[in-house]
Amino acid sequence: MNRKELSCRGGWLRHAPAIARFGVSALASWILVLHPATALSAGPEIFLQEEPESYLIIDKLQGFGLLPGLMTGDRGLEAREVSREAGNAGETGDPLVDGMVRFLRLGSLPDWDLRLRAGFEYSRNGEVPPNAQGLPVLEHGSTRLGGFFRGAPADWIALQARGDFLSRADGERVSRLEETSLRLGWPQATLEAGRFSLWWGPGRHGALLFTTNAEPLTGVRLRNPRPISLGWWFRFLGFFQYDLFVARLEKERPIPRPFLVGMRAAVKPKPWLELGVARTMHFGGEGRSVTWSTIGDVLTSEKENEPGGSGNQLVSFDVKVRLPFQWQPVVMYVEGGAEDHAIGWQPSKWAWLGGVFLPSIGDRKEMDLRIEFADTYDSANGRGIWYLHGASNGGYAHIYRGQILGHHLGTEARDLFLEMHYFFLPSSYLELNADLTQRFWPGPAREDSRRISAAFVHWFSRNVRTEGRLAYERVSNGGGISGNDSRDASIQAALAYQYR
Repeated sequence: MNRKELSCRGGWLRHAPAIARFGVSALASWILVLHPATALSAGPEIFLQEEPESYLIIDKLQGFGLLPGLMTGDRGLEAREVSREAGNAGETGDPLVDGMVRFLRLGSLPDWDLRLRAGFEYSRNGEVPPNAQGLPVLEHGSTRLGGFFRGAPADWIALQARGDFLSRADGERVSRLEETSLRLGWPQATLEAGRFSLWWGPGRHGALLFTTNAEPLTGVRLRNPRPISLGWWFRFLGFFQYDLFVARLEKERPIPRPFLVGMRAAVKPKPWLELGVARTMHFGGEGRSVTWSTIGDVLTSEKENEPGGSGNQLVSFDVKVRLPFQWQPVVMYVEGGAEDHAIGWQPSKWAWLGGVFLPSIGDRKEMDLRIEFADTYDSANGRGIWYLHGASNGGYAHIYRGQILGHHLGTEARDLFLEMHYFFLPSSYLELNADLTQRFWPGPAREDSRRISAAFVHWFSRNVRTEGRLAYERVSNGGGISGNDSRDASIQAALAYQYR
């Protein structure tokens, strides 16, 4: 990691918009007034890529009506907060469900933990899988080493580091630090600096604004891992959660090193209902001064699509509802987003994502099913809208180091995803999924992608974990070129030891 990117002196933070600094300071001051006696506690997160079983268990338990104090539209979640909420869950009498709760409680036991991982991977074509933080499965086989470290040396400070190293027999190597950051504060206001991944929204195969499809961003972030009970006149809103960040993107793009600012706010007025709204803005960069006029144009969407305009922005809202039917619990969710909304304050050029999650199938709690659909195809508003930005020649495109920051389906596309799990132990499962994608951009032919995969995660003990995945993908008319067909098959297997 480049230390200059993290430095507050002489670096890019000196030039961060004054309005963002003011907003962060005002929010922190408001939290201090509202919660003056809160004990300091900053904790590391549960990693989205390393610990998918934890997030799946959280979704299942919430589908059963447990863990009501968690808000899950903004991930990754903090390990201590998840463990604390699991500690509040009583015994249900179901061995599988109670075992899942006990598994989540493990997150609060150590002051630090460490995972070391080694595995083998093979891919026919060396493709980058969806939601893989931009890391490919190298062509013709490679070894992958990695793991993470998490520590909380004091109540008010925590640090985490995660990385991967890929090596192929012919000498090709890929290495990268992933989520690596320092955290200061307490659950109602944690300040983070370093590299972090975002996932905003209730979708689990994708989300419109931020997912793990691209590599982690480098910047600063202020959020509350523990939802705040608003009280007073806002009691009807229930719990409140916020997330603010400022990052700077890479140099190798038409507008080098532009700013990326994001804001998300969510409320949970009922244990069965969660609502969120988010906005992200690209602006500035080398050769582009940031003034109060620039900020005003960005906030009001003025000159959004004019050549040489002030920036690019996306907005979204999301709703998640749990229907507590005793015979079949159901979780339903929807996310809507607007891109290049240049009609004053009115969002336009919409995309949609929706899904249904069954945390059990009838009374079979060891099984679950998810169906999710996403659509960025808006033929009424012109071509090549979502995640691209023609007015800046792609300088403000919602892309980082070649990968879309949002949903991997891309612009002018539709995606249908189906996934099923079978838990044979509270922390171990088999997985089957299918992903069908139609892409109408760039054309002229429609690209069709069909990807199926099978996976397993198994804990032999509280310290030893193994994971494996088989995937097959077939692409017709790749890149919109008729007859450009391809196939890819991949295998991934890893064994890890976690000290805790």
